[in-house]
Amino acid sequence: MRYHAKAVAFALVLLPIAACQPTASVQMDAATVEADLQRQLIEAEPGTEIILPEGTFQFARSLSLNDTPGITLRGAGKGKTVLSFENQVEGAEGLLVKSVSDITLEGFSVVDSKGDAIKVQASENVILRDLETTWTGGQLPTNGGYGLYPVSSTNVLVEDCEASYASDAGIYVGQSTNVVVRNNYVHHNVAGLEIENTINGEVYDNLARYNTGGMLIFDMPDLPQPNGDRIKFYNNRMEENNSENFAPKGSVVATIPPGSGMIIMAHSNIEAYDNAIVDHKTVGIAINSWLLTGLPFESDAFDPFSTNIHIHDNEIITGSGPTDMSTEFGQLISAMSGGAPLDIAIDGIFSPAAVSAEGMPQGFCFQNNGEGMNFLNLNAGMNPDPMAMMVNKSADATPFDCSLPSFDTSDHDQWLAE
Repeated sequence: MRYHAKAVAFALVLLPIAACQPTASVQMDAATVEADLQRQLIEAEPGTEIILPEGTFQFARSLSLNDTPGITLRGAGKGKTVLSFENQVEGAEGLLVKSVSDITLEGFSVVDSKGDAIKVQASENVILRDLETTWTGGQLPTNGGYGLYPVSSTNVLVEDCEASYASDAGIYVGQSTNVVVRNNYVHHNVAGLEIENTINGEVYDNLARYNTGGMLIFDMPDLPQPNGDRIKFYNNRMEENNSENFAPKGSVVATIPPGSGMIIMAHSNIEAYDNAIVDHKTVGIAINSWLLTGLPFESDAFDPFSTNIHIHDNEIITGSGPTDMSTEFGQLISAMSGGAPLDIAIDGIFSPAAVSAEGMPQGFCFQNNGEGMNFLNLNAGMNPDPMAMMVNKSADATPFDCSLPSFDTSDHDQWLAE
């Protein structure tokens, strides 16, 4: 994939995590990894680098690391050092890291965990690099929800990783601040890559193929960090994300229709540009409010609307259809589009603060996304009843032919990219 000069400059300012270099090194022997790795994680002194050898190692219980700062857990490379949880009998994750600062996980695979593969929670200065997560039985609703799962963390870098066959999202970054996700490959998940309730992030040079939905930017209600803000998506490739939805019934991602390139829900300040979104049978980019789900929420702090969405200079080439009918969302799109795939679809439920005195929506701008863009506004804000939407829907993209100023996501000069 090509690199932007801006991305290189962005990387160069992510510096000081480099100052936290390992002060001790433990080289594990292949014969003792299974018996001793958890002990090493418990007893490690701050600043310790634990080096795993090449091989496949079986674990019946979750591995965990809590509180100890400056730990590096490094294998021989993804696919070379494999931590298998095929026979796991205890624990909700494969590897759980909690309340750790300056943590680096690098160069190994986690396969067939009972729940999430690698979860990093409430941590700071997190590097996830050259990791793989997968479930070897294929697309099953009993697979763990998330592959790589940093949540409620600050300063997060996810790079050069591969995630597949998660029943929710291959790579999920949630409720975090200052995030970079780059150069990753996500495939055969329900959602390939998901950014949720996250503030200040850049997502670039990633490839999503053969998922149900390629890349998602969601805000969910009733969470400790209620509203995501300032996310840039650029130079990513989403292609052929037409796989069946195998998420457990009742989950939010179970509503994603196969054939979705990118879905934005209830998020604010998103700029998506220089992405390739190709060969999706239902919709290239869908943008909706939480209100379209019809689900209640309790938090007064939660903003259910998408606002300030700037989609420009992307290559959007839809597939040949027909649109997918296996979910209610897909059925709605299919009914409104006459079964033809859409390049960009919006629900038309706008924040009252983002509507002009003349009733025109503000802060939704779509420019230079391919010739003859197949656009649909459901205008559900006028009346959410499907029959009313059939009457009120509009294919006129003219009100959205505008641009928005780029916003600053450079609050990363206190942590490392390289």
